[in-house]
Amino acid sequence: MASVSRIGIIGGSGVQLTGQVPWIVDTPFGPCLVSALDDEKTVLFASRHNCTSVDAATGKATYAPPHEVNYRALIWALVVQSGCKDGVIALGSTGTLDPERVPVGSVVMADDYYVVAPEAVTFWGQKEIGTFDMPTDEGEGCIHYAPANPCDQKWQGLTRRVQEALQPVLAGVRDRVKLATGQTEDLWPCVHSHAPGKDLDDSIVYVNSVGPRFETRAEIRAYRSVGHVVGMTCGREWALCEELQVPYCLVCFCDNACNGLSKHPEGALQEYLDHKQSIADVTSGVIQRLVEEFSKSAKPSVS
Repeated sequence: MASVSRIGIIGGSGVQLTGQVPWIVDTPFGPCLVSALDDEKTVLFASRHNCTSVDAATGKATYAPPHEVNYRALIWALVVQSGCKDGVIALGSTGTLDPERVPVGSVVMADDYYVVAPEAVTFWGQKEIGTFDMPTDEGEGCIHYAPANPCDQKWQGLTRRVQEALQPVLAGVRDRVKLATGQTEDLWPCVHSHAPGKDLDDSIVYVNSVGPRFETRAEIRAYRSVGHVVGMTCGREWALCEELQVPYCLVCFCDNACNGLSKHPEGALQEYLDHKQSIADVTSGVIQRLVEEFSKSAKPSVS
């Protein structure tokens, strides 16, 4: 059957889009609101916190905090039922664990993730999901895999393509964006290189905390030994995409220094709120460039 190759974009609380007309995608895990960012419906979008808590009567979604987002419905809706098999690109608001190396105002692409409280986030139980191999009959994925695998050529290919697409955005927002240590204007928003790093000195590791509260100062001191930025959502999305053998590319917007590290006079939370407003045009520019890149290259595929 002929189909169209699609890409999925997931936006967080810092992404403000208007004009889209979403539709409900029913999944085995619940509904999810999805919209198209191009006329051909090859670039699909889901607003992470406003897509899975859907009112059946109105068809509209209400805000879901990080611990209540229905991640399985979100990823299944995009990848399996909407056909975003070319990859999922996620935009995530993060706090920096190392403000000197990854300053507030920087935009970085993560190449690994650390889950503070690991949980079984999986599609296991669906007939399309296998153990070590994808089922031969309408298979979609398998539960045993190596996360953030440097040998995954599809993932590295998507990362490079996203980087090359986004790099021109920097020129128009350079006065609002800071560079991280190891990041150049030509490499932005990657850090160090296109390839995944081997340790904390040449990687960007996303730490997925529990949420919905911000982390304690003591927790932040512990997390500094394993990662560079902290968020509450993207580790779950990343794991589910990997289970479906679809590459996941995470672009992190560093909106605040973490609790105990912020130099904002009113602390980390107010710094986050202030910065989220000032960086709105940066996230808009990123999404616009992604739509331009991936909609122009959409092509028929065979499935």
